[in-house]
Amino acid sequence: MRPRTMVEDYTNAFLVSFGVLTFLALFTIWAIWGLLVAGLVSWVADRLMTVDFRQDGKARRYRR
Repeated sequence: MRPRTMVEDYTNAFLVSFGVLTFLALFTIWAIWGLLVAGLVSWVADRLMTVDFRQDGKARRYRR
């Protein structure tokens, strides 16, 4: 039977890997959130560009 030896300490490697993975996960969430907000803002801007605001109080949409 072989003598028992100490196992290597991988705590620092785990903590560094966990930090990198946490950063990447949060960055991905931030990027997706930014894309959704940019899409919503551009959709609202597109809708507002096609509305005709007249002085008579009636808003009409242009036909495409």
